[in-house]
Amino acid sequence: MNGGETLMPFTPLLVVADRILTTEKIMTSQILHAELIKHFSADVQQLTEEQLTVYAGGWPNHLPMAILDAIYSIRTRYTTKHGKGLLPRLKTFKETHPQAAQDLRELLQLSTADIEAILGLGKTSGTSKAQAALHVAKNLTELAPPVYTAQDFNYLNTEHERAYRSVHGLGKVTYRYLGMLLGYGDVKPDIWIVRAVQRVADTHQLGLNITPALARLIVTETHNVTGSGETVAHLDHAIWLNERENHPVAASSRSTACRMKTGGVVKPRVL
Repeated sequence: MNGGETLMPFTPLLVVADRILTTEKIMTSQILHAELIKHFSADVQQLTEEQLTVYAGGWPNHLPMAILDAIYSIRTRYTTKHGKGLLPRLKTFKETHPQAAQDLRELLQLSTADIEAILGLGKTSGTSKAQAALHVAKNLTELAPPVYTAQDFNYLNTEHERAYRSVHGLGKVTYRYLGMLLGYGDVKPDIWIVRAVQRVADTHQLGLNITPALARLIVTETHNVTGSGETVAHLDHAIWLNERENHPVAASSRSTACRMKTGGVVKPRVL
């Protein structure tokens, strides 16, 4: 104390320097992201009208079908040139169990064996996909208020998301896909979407390592800037088609990926 003056607490110079560096990093990151959005917006101008409109939109009024699709599509061929794959089996399930295709209460009347008889014996992280689907259905119907149909489900509701993601083997990527299948606009940042954004970043030497979260941000903002595609899901699908057709990777890499969406196109994508 000196003459009644109060001394301010001493802030070490290293702390101040660290704060300055952190601020600079944030500003640099924001500038680079803005640059990437600009360049990616230019890149998507090459997308064709066919690519931008081919997305079929999933199962907007069939919550059980969307759940089964999201889960069974993990590491699975959606369609093949010979008319096989997941999509034909999903259609068979819908025709065989029309009530279960629309209402989770009806789906829960089926056994694991009933589902596997049509959709197969697939597993995700060691868990039967049929059991995982039934577990999600049970979780949703036990909420207050309960969720039975697509009209009851809210993709943005954290309780609904937790009911899905709490099941072993299911995560945020397939939850986003579930939302897309129900008509919610979103991006599924799989290996092809990440590669598309990384390709543009590398072309313009931005020095960015594209993560799924960043890829989702860039595609979403690009849709907001350009308006390309009826929804961001349409743009997401068009980018995937273009990347796979015009910027292919080695066959060994392609074989490890599995992309799933309705529309009758083979969609390899890792979930």
